[in-house]
Amino acid sequence: MIEERFIEAAMQESWYQRKPGTSSSYYHKAGCRILPNRLSISRDELSMVRKKGRNLLHPVIGQLIGQFTKNEESPLKANFPYVVRTQIWQIPEYPLFIGYGSIGISNEEGKIDRGSDTGDLIILESEDQDWERIQIFYFPAMVKGLEEVITFLSNKKGQLCPAPKLVENG
Repeated sequence: MIEERFIEAAMQESWYQRKPGTSSSYYHKAGCRILPNRLSISRDELSMVRKKGRNLLHPVIGQLIGQFTKNEESPLKANFPYVVRTQIWQIPEYPLFIGYGSIGISNEEGKIDRGSDTGDLIILESEDQDWERIQIFYFPAMVKGLEEVITFLSNKKGQLCPAPKLVENG
């Protein structure tokens, strides 16, 4: 069992805002910068996935894909073409969250496969049904502690940092 103090110490938060006029293009607005500045977060599968492993446990409700630019720095930016990806799985027992993912990064061959999974857990949340703004909670190497982490977040719901006031670039 993972202690709450450890979960809280490991947690990193960031907020992404959907680009106007798009359905799945998001830009970093506040918080940690472990993920790329620009993410594609879709409500559907962008590519076909096999129905085995984690895909059997929870329904796939979307995907998150991002690519680091030349100037971005992150421990996830390991191999060209510097892509991060995850399915987004819904957790029916926790309907206040969009879902969770396990980050995969491009390997030496530039592909993302089973061996590319870092074990890093992300949990996504949105204040609205349209996913205009998405808060991403990042937990390094904690995907196996999903149950403890989601329970922690659920219990802390009212105590977490509110989304910062986001100013539109005009």
